[in-house]
This record gives sequence, C-alpha cells and structure tokens, in this order.
Amino acid sequence: MCAGVIVAGCRTVSTPESTAQAYARALEEGRLHDAYALTSTSQRTSGLTEAMFAKLYRKPDARRARATAVKVAASSLTARSGTVALVREAEGWRVVEPLADFGPKKTLEAFVAAAEAGDFAAAYRLLAAPLRARYTPERLEADFRAEPLARERLARARQALAQQPVLEGGTARFPIGEGRAVTLTLEADGYRVAAIE
Repeated sequence: MCAGVIVAGCRTVSTPESTAQAYARALEEGRLHDAYALTSTSQRTSGLTEAMFAKLYRKPDARRARATAVKVAASSLTARSGTVALVREAEGWRVVEPLADFGPKKTLEAFVAAAEAGDFAAAYRLLAAPLRARYTPERLEADFRAEPLARERLARARQALAQQPVLEGGTARFPIGEGRAVTLTLEADGYRVAAIE
C-alpha cells in the first residue's frame, strides 16, 4: 500500500504541475466545487465566491477553454516569490536570474494568452489598477467582444513580445511602430498592463 512512501507519511505531495492538472481535469469534468477548492485562499477570501466561480464557468465551452489554457501553461510554469523566480524546464525547476525584461514580458505573455483563450478573469487580474477599477472580468469580456479593433490590438500586443521593453522608472513600454506601444506599469505585485495602443 504505502510501502514506497512511508517516509512521506502516505500523503501525496502537491506540485504546481499536479495542482494545475487537477484544476484543469476538474473543469473539464464539470466538477466546479473541486476546481474552486484549488483556487488560491487569498482570492477566495477577497471576493471570488464559489457562486461567482460557478457563474464564470457555467458553460462547457468556457470550462474547456480554461482547462486547455491551464494544461498548456502547466508545461511551462513559472513560480515567483520576492526576489526568487523559477521556471519549469525538461530537467526540472530552474532558477531564473532577474533580468530586466522578465517581469513585463511574462506579464504581457500571460495577458495575451488569457485574452486569446477567452479567460477574461485571468486577463482582468493582469490589468493595471486604474483599469481594474473601471472594469470587471465580465465587462472586459463584453467590451472585448463588442470592440471591432480588440483583436487587432491583441495581435499588436502579441507582436510587441518580439521587442525588448524600454524601462523607465516604473513603466515598461514595448514599441510596436507608428509611435504606438504596449505599456505596463509596475505595481506592488509586479507589472500590469496599462495600455495597448
């Protein structure tokens, strides 16, 4: 039974990958209570109720899209706390040295991936504070779907990832030509998307 894991006390160790996979599986199978239980305690205690979560993923298409996005992202997870950042590679977890573009580039990648996958709750969390004050995830989704140029702006944001950001104080600007840029601002918990011109 537990002979192979006596030292571990027969408990399964939760890893980032196993948690992401369990979350995706629960969404795919429609087990929203189980998926919600795998969301962060800080989110659950700061406003993300189980009813809101259930409403967000009430449609099978929304659950499938989020599950797919989580599974894809699980293969290239990163972890960050304070001054330490780790990335999952084929050989296992590796430390990432704090290069100047790590924060804004990773944030912009995550924002673009979330918006492309239709995960507007995740995209909303990556917006700068002034935009989060104006939007909800639902309004962000509605505006995205109603705005004729939204997909074009998102494509420009994806193209911006090929550039190195210009860092000025607490701002990171990704030039995209014709005087336009994608702008991120540094907040207490990292860079957040402020504008896509």
